[in-house]
Amino acid sequence: MESVGRKTNKTRRETAVQGTNDSSIVSKCSTSSCGYFNDPFLHFFVSKLSRRAPLIHRGYYIRAVAFDRIVKNFLEVFGKDSRKQIISLGCGFDSTYFRLKASGHLKNTIFCEIDFPEVVKRKCLLIDHTDELLALIEKNSAQPCSPHIELSCSDYHLLGVDLTQLNTLEAALKICGVNFDVPTLLLSECVLTYMTRRCSTELVKWASETFEQAVFGMYEQINPDDAFGLFMQHHFHSIGSPLKCINAFPTLESQLKRFLNTGWVWCEAFDMNTFYYQFVPAEEKRRIECLETFDEYEELNLKYSHYFILTASTTHLAKSLITDITTSIDFKATFLPPSVPSSLTFERLPEDDESVRRFGHASSLISNRYAVTSGGFGEIDGRHQRLCEITITDTVGFKSFHVPCYLNHVQYSRMHHASVTLSDGTTFLIGGRQSPYFMCDQMLKLNLFISSDHQHCDSHTNSGLLNSFVEKSTENISTQSYKNTELHSEKHVASKRTLSSNCLKEHNTEPKDAPPQYNDEMSNPCEPEAVICCDKADDIECNLSNKDTDLSATSWPFQLGHVEVSIVSQKGFVPKERWRHAAVAVVVDGQEKIFIHGGKTKSCQVLGDSFLFDPVSNCWSELTCTGEVPGPRHSHCVSYWNGHVIMTGGVDPYHEPIADVLSLDLVSGVWSKLNITGTLYPRYSHTAHLVEDKIVLIGGVNTHHPPPGVAVINLTTQRSMEFALPNQEKKNLLMFHRHTSILLDSDDIIVLGGGGNCFSFGTHLNRTPVILSVESCLNAV
Repeated sequence: MESVGRKTNKTRRETAVQGTNDSSIVSKCSTSSCGYFNDPFLHFFVSKLSRRAPLIHRGYYIRAVAFDRIVKNFLEVFGKDSRKQIISLGCGFDSTYFRLKASGHLKNTIFCEIDFPEVVKRKCLLIDHTDELLALIEKNSAQPCSPHIELSCSDYHLLGVDLTQLNTLEAALKICGVNFDVPTLLLSECVLTYMTRRCSTELVKWASETFEQAVFGMYEQINPDDAFGLFMQHHFHSIGSPLKCINAFPTLESQLKRFLNTGWVWCEAFDMNTFYYQFVPAEEKRRIECLETFDEYEELNLKYSHYFILTASTTHLAKSLITDITTSIDFKATFLPPSVPSSLTFERLPEDDESVRRFGHASSLISNRYAVTSGGFGEIDGRHQRLCEITITDTVGFKSFHVPCYLNHVQYSRMHHASVTLSDGTTFLIGGRQSPYFMCDQMLKLNLFISSDHQHCDSHTNSGLLNSFVEKSTENISTQSYKNTELHSEKHVASKRTLSSNCLKEHNTEPKDAPPQYNDEMSNPCEPEAVICCDKADDIECNLSNKDTDLSATSWPFQLGHVEVSIVSQKGFVPKERWRHAAVAVVVDGQEKIFIHGGKTKSCQVLGDSFLFDPVSNCWSELTCTGEVPGPRHSHCVSYWNGHVIMTGGVDPYHEPIADVLSLDLVSGVWSKLNITGTLYPRYSHTAHLVEDKIVLIGGVNTHHPPPGVAVINLTTQRSMEFALPNQEKKNLLMFHRHTSILLDSDDIIVLGGGGNCFSFGTHLNRTPVILSVESCLNAV
């Protein structure tokens, strides 16, 4: 016999599900207080106000807009003077009744709210102690005649019933005076997904059979099998409230079939990307874009593609309750052509402490061997923050080495910048941001110097591979005094990490009221001799002398040699500060230069300008182009091919993904659009590589599901094909956005980093390097 007070597994699950209400109401209140929608009653149900991140605000905004539209369209369709009923299933601390009652929308409407008894008892207590809420209800002096009725008024009823107990639910509704013959709207906001397949389907069927004129409005999760869906499932499982229904009804089609097979005669459903981009007015979207500085488009589109809004009716309706279309419509999904299954394979390399786990970074390949990765966002000692380190990955043995860089006045830590390596091995870091509120105005120049000993450390090393590197002694070029110390204890490593974190804090100039920002991971060094520290913390502020073009280079030693970093003194028509732009090395009039286009500014402006940078004179010039100019976009890619810049993907000023491929003739300055045939998805936050006359696009995000895989575009035939990525491994998820990639040879691409802050589910960082073989894709196009 179970001891008194001990919780059963069922009770624990119910408690966990109830806990999602407490988190949700805080997020809704934060969203309202930031101006996304107006609800003056939410704060009465929150014990402690807490400001959420902009990404969470966007998620709860679209949820609120969708339900508000369904409710108001229902009230309009069935007439203001006719009797109606609204039943909220799993209501939690929702304030819809009080908001609608205060605005005069509930004439001739009965409103019933149902949830677990423990939840409605708490809600009733809050109502009883809030004069503003009590003023909107006509509370009866008589005690409710059922233990399941917590509160019963003339037009408002609060019921504590387990939704799996349908006989009890129906009896309690009858006691409250609910009429099963009048038009009734049933609302389910992330409720059915926590129930078993059998119980949730029985509830759907009961509703269609019990009410003569019923409308069902539902919002919950779909698409469980891609990386984001698996990560989302893991989150809910970890907090004790698993999504029990998502795998039983994983798609829009399966959700529709569930309703049509249980007595509902009319149904429509859309994922939230479709709802936002097609059914939210442009003026409203512009208003939302200006409320907060926002830079999590990938996670927003992924989140929107994993949630849907659905309405079903027991009678044919004259108007869609979701789209505001005035004629009856049947569901007709819009899908992209399917990707071609291929023999694409991942080779997951052995993981160590030096693995590249970050996103929003930039990478370049030097001397066909060393991938230099800078900036990004990840984790240091359990905290998410930007990285101020440079990571060197040797693509021969796939060993990575982190080079910590600590100078406070140098903007090492940056995200969504561009990294371009010239033929002599010099790498330039251009633009980026340290937060959406603080832009990077420094252009950094990196030179990698590999010690001569390393040329002989691997038998497979090509003896001519390192000829482009100039060997110098670190004693001659460094302006700092270093002490090369083998740090064998965790204490030394911890002090190094603390130093890095302190430098980041000192350099961060975000406003005090700015939302918390996330940054990247600095892994422990894989070998003691790879760790270099200064003699004293004061030595970090080194004495830099000005030169004609650059601030004197600062050298950061690491196990294979050293990295030299300097600040470029930019001249000419210097581009305005930006992030999420695209850059590539090009050749103009026989001279190597850097081309950049587009990006975003701190003021939410999406840029459409183009510039050339001369690395000899450090001078910028703006290009004046004609033809089919691509215009403003961000998160796109540019490649250099036969005197042309090839632009792929990106996001337009309305933040909709683009599928166009454009070509800029650098001699004439004329843009033209390629007439691509075959399959090519819109995408952004992808990477691109030129392999002879073909461009390979890796990953990215768009507004459809599943996310893009690999696309190959033949520039001579202008034909394209999309290829599906291999199935995900649950214990080693790979999200192909905000990553970088390096072309090793004509067949293999190494993917570095990637991932994102996945709504309220946590932050995912890919475990990389990962090798992706694209030989079969190239041969097919």
